[in-house]
Amino acid sequence: MQAFDMIKIERNNKKSGVLTIFLLLIIALLTGSIKLSHAEKKDSKSVGIRTIVIDPGHGGHDQGAGGSGGSLEKDISLNFARILAKELKPDYEVVFTRNGDYQVTLTRRASVANHHRADMFISIHTGGGSRYQMDFWSIFYYQKTDQRNGGMRPEAVGPDNIQDNNQVNIQDNVEDLRLNWDHVQVRYQKKSRALAGCMKTQLAGNPEIREVTVSAAALRVLEGLDMPAIVIETGYLTNPKTEKRLNDISFLTDVAKSVKKGVDVYLTR
Repeated sequence: MQAFDMIKIERNNKKSGVLTIFLLLIIALLTGSIKLSHAEKKDSKSVGIRTIVIDPGHGGHDQGAGGSGGSLEKDISLNFARILAKELKPDYEVVFTRNGDYQVTLTRRASVANHHRADMFISIHTGGGSRYQMDFWSIFYYQKTDQRNGGMRPEAVGPDNIQDNNQVNIQDNVEDLRLNWDHVQVRYQKKSRALAGCMKTQLAGNPEIREVTVSAAALRVLEGLDMPAIVIETGYLTNPKTEKRLNDISFLTDVAKSVKKGVDVYLTR
């Protein structure tokens, strides 16, 4: 009887040992899986798709500049923004500040970009002025000045470059808040200037673009953006030849490819 009990106990011990080893293997596998999962998430975040915010200027009642042929800046900027998005989307996540004919406040445009933690902000505009023969493209990056319009051409001062109507001084410290808002983009001045330079190099290679300039300006559309940001002014809509080009899908597609290349070069430099 005692021998039988001994054999029974030995068998139970063996079963218990096998079960223990089995449980330890499961725990080891689960632990390894969890560690791998964390590593994959970390790696995915580090090499994740970059986010580009495209900001079509104006919209709704704010029509922007107008061409002699009836073209409106708000429509040209939105059309080009959509074409640009198609070029960017295979490699980047694209977010619009507007994707229809409606008005968006400047504060809202910045909020959209900051909410998505974008890697880059590109605002699309056209030029407009009394001298219809003007024929060049401009790229702007933000630079704080003592005067709001310092460094800007008079014709560049439009609805997209003034303070929102709802931003009224109702408290003594509002101006301090305004200054803090301004300083956000100032931190990215060097990066934004580099982005503008990359974009100029690519756009200047287009034979139908006569000249591309880069300038610093206190543009309100760039205030408060927590990322590198630029404004691309796609020539003067008040120039009949430019107006015709800006309504040419083939031309806009070629330009969009150049802008995409500028984005690529900047992000991989």
